Amino acid sequence: MNNIGLLLLPSILAIIVLPWIANRKGAAYLSALLATLGFVIAAYFSYRMYHNSQPLFFAYHWLIYDKLSAFFILLNAFIGMTTSYYAISYLLNEDITHLHPLIYRFYHTGYHLFILSMLVVLLSNNIGIMWIAMELATISSVVLVGLYQTPQALEAAWKYLILCGVGIGFALLGTVILYFGASTQHLGSEGLLWTNLIKITPLIPPKLLAISFVFLFVGYGTKVGFVPLHNWLPDAHAEGPAPISALLSGLLLNVALFALLRFKWMLSDTSIHYLPSILLITFGFIGVLFAALSLFRQRQLKRLFAYSSIEHLGLISIAFGIGSPLALFAGLLHVLMHSLSKTAAFFMCGNVMQTTHTQTISKIRGLFQQTPLTAILLLISILAIMGLPPSGLFVSELLLILATLKFNLWLLIPLVLGLVLAFLAILLKCQPLFFSNTTQTPLPLQTRSNRYWPAALHLLLVILAGIFVPAFLIAPVVHTVAGVL
Repeated sequence: MNNIGLLLLPSILAIIVLPWIANRKGAAYLSALLATLGFVIAAYFSYRMYHNSQPLFFAYHWLIYDKLSAFFILLNAFIGMTTSYYAISYLLNEDITHLHPLIYRFYHTGYHLFILSMLVVLLSNNIGIMWIAMELATISSVVLVGLYQTPQALEAAWKYLILCGVGIGFALLGTVILYFGASTQHLGSEGLLWTNLIKITPLIPPKLLAISFVFLFVGYGTKVGFVPLHNWLPDAHAEGPAPISALLSGLLLNVALFALLRFKWMLSDTSIHYLPSILLITFGFIGVLFAALSLFRQRQLKRLFAYSSIEHLGLISIAFGIGSPLALFAGLLHVLMHSLSKTAAFFMCGNVMQTTHTQTISKIRGLFQQTPLTAILLLISILAIMGLPPSGLFVSELLLILATLKFNLWLLIPLVLGLVLAFLAILLKCQPLFFSNTTQTPLPLQTRSNRYWPAALHLLLVILAGIFVPAFLIAPVVHTVAGVL
């Protein structure tokens, strides 16, 4: 059965059904069950794709499912499932009595609309549909960032909407220019299909392709969080609910980078094949160094992890920009490990904020005294983010260093400098959270296993990946992509 449209079915059902369920707990569990169904379907299709050399198409070839999309969809479905389970306890413990009860229904509907839009981006063979889905992801996540309706949350949501709206406008302009170039080959409406474009791009004037890619890079790069297009990212991560912060950092940034990787792939046989690599490597290094220095200035816990995401996405961009098989393997492994560890960190940030009613780092002390299990999981996630063994991020960063060494010896200097600075900044900022004494009394919360097991599962996978590298997930994708890039 090649009906890959089934991948979208759980999210569509959730969007239709959940707005009508008034029971908060029932809606939360139904949301999690539908997300679980989505993961099961994604796992089934991923298993088929990894044993099938040919991509699957759906809806007049507007949707495509190949090994690259299978990798990202499986990751998105898994994190979407675990985040929905974490949200059950998070929402029950959240003090939102000043908000209307419909906010709960609004959250679950928006959550699955966000998941659906990212799935469509990953499945899009039509670059116009990809742009529409990315815009939908922006709109749905904007309203979730401003869910608490505080002045800070509304400001963050407004900044997110304006900056990403401008960025996605540039992406639209790049899409139009690319379609204009393809129209010279008389493809008609099929000139928007990625599988057709990759065949004819060598026939399109190189200057037109270069202009198009620059606009696409700026547009989708805004969603990735490339410096200086990153200003929306720290505020959105800091002011949104913890589950949404986890999805923004662990999934949305990857999806935007996935779109750029598709367009890089498209230009691989043209005379300007070097342009995407130059831009990805340049802005990757800028992001790594800028974020590493910015980490020293952060005073809020979630903003600290937001700038850490900018650093890690910079590392992934460098890997994709280098484009060798080793670099691609390192980049995809880093995508997987960063998403798992960073979402676990944001889960535990949510627990900390609900326990202490603050995310100011200087006011959070003695977490091992107040909430031991949260402290343990948060500490492990921080150690993983810092790239310490035996986490999978240690392996991916080591592979990236080796790939950079083979590519250009001089690039090792800024790469290692950025890694060391980020390590020191996170160490200095986070060490007092755990090992300082405190006189604070932790706030009583409803203790549920949902508060802990999603993060514990993520971190277990990160540690196992550091011992047994999941080459079975990554090598087939590298084999497919490296032959073109």
